[in-house]
Amino acid sequence: MLYRIIKQYYKSIIIGVLITWLSLSGSKTMVPGRMLDIPYIDKMGHFAMYAFFSAVLLLDSCRWQLNRSFIYPLMLIPLLFGAIMEIMQMTLTTSRKAETFDLLANVGGVLTGLLVAYLMRMVLARFRA
Repeated sequence: MLYRIIKQYYKSIIIGVLITWLSLSGSKTMVPGRMLDIPYIDKMGHFAMYAFFSAVLLLDSCRWQLNRSFIYPLMLIPLLFGAIMEIMQMTLTTSRKAETFDLLANVGGVLTGLLVAYLMRMVLARFRA
């Protein structure tokens, strides 16, 4: 059973591992805000990562097939994952800190990912019809 879950959700698992690494790595290794000098670029990163994570997770849930429905309760995974990452940043790292706005960006990303996955399926359904 575990093999089947890993096989179906391997893309989402890889994204989760990547988000974990990015969230817990030292801020000195990767500081795009200072390189690009764009205010709130870290919040945009949170938003984009969680939008992508959510969309892929939903599409994995229907095995990327148009005739299957999404498993919407799976959206709790990226929401809880984002909260856990903020707690881990606060407790496990010295160069990162938990921020409410990061968590809000994560939630906004999850909601956007839901919309993106839904629109993607609608567009693909029209092209296949």
